[in-house]
Amino acid sequence: MNTATAKRTALPFSILVAAAAIFAAPLVVAFLTSLKSPSEITRVIALPNELFFQNYAIAYERMGRSFLNSIAITVPSVILSLLVGAISGYPLAYMRGAGGRVVYLFLLTGMLVPFQIVQIPLFFLIRAIGLYDTIPGMWLVHTAYSVPFCTFFMRNFFASVPRSMYEAALIDGCSPVAYFWRLLLPASGSGLAALAIIQSRAIWNDLLFAITLTTSDEARPVTVTIAGFASSLQVEYGPLMAATLISLLPVMLAYLLFQKAFVRGLLGGAGK
Repeated sequence: MNTATAKRTALPFSILVAAAAIFAAPLVVAFLTSLKSPSEITRVIALPNELFFQNYAIAYERMGRSFLNSIAITVPSVILSLLVGAISGYPLAYMRGAGGRVVYLFLLTGMLVPFQIVQIPLFFLIRAIGLYDTIPGMWLVHTAYSVPFCTFFMRNFFASVPRSMYEAALIDGCSPVAYFWRLLLPASGSGLAALAIIQSRAIWNDLLFAITLTTSDEARPVTVTIAGFASSLQVEYGPLMAATLISLLPVMLAYLLFQKAFVRGLLGGAGK
């Protein structure tokens, strides 16, 4: 690499390093805080004098059941969201004329509705159908609320797949339904992986649905338990940071495992 090339790449590289440091700073502070005793909490940036692993013991003890609840809520909700998004996005990607655009725009309006507007009606609806404070109730809510975004994502991804693939399948005698299950979905693995990561992060980190629709330990997810470390009288910073870091592990692991598929999916990799 010559000097001119090194100078051209130095500035973008420095900017990326600075951005990475800015984004990593809160995580580093949280990690240091999780290893400090209560007497050292006020020393935010300083290293702990002695590793205080009791914070993790407290966090694990209080999070145990809710952590499993979050897994039980997230995994089926993500699968259902992907299934509904793929099924609804498929016809919209291949429909011609104004009718398809009207339906597509109608679905997109759901992305503009904040949760706070439907919070009270949703509470009464879920209670009326007997799914209040249940994990299946959380599956239903997360799946229903994700329909606009999942449809939008999969519709655009399916539209990136060459239409010639669809036409060739029809000529060979493949029905539209068989084409969807046998050809389009297998070719859209990267898009489904990208959407799965986005949805799993959103569902795992949800607090508003969880705090509105669950009350017992049998259904309460980990975000509600973490919020319980901070009360109006006291904030348990050490256990709070430890619990937060523990709750990050599943989403970080999922992203690291499917990182390449995630990037390809965001770029519309199946149609390239």
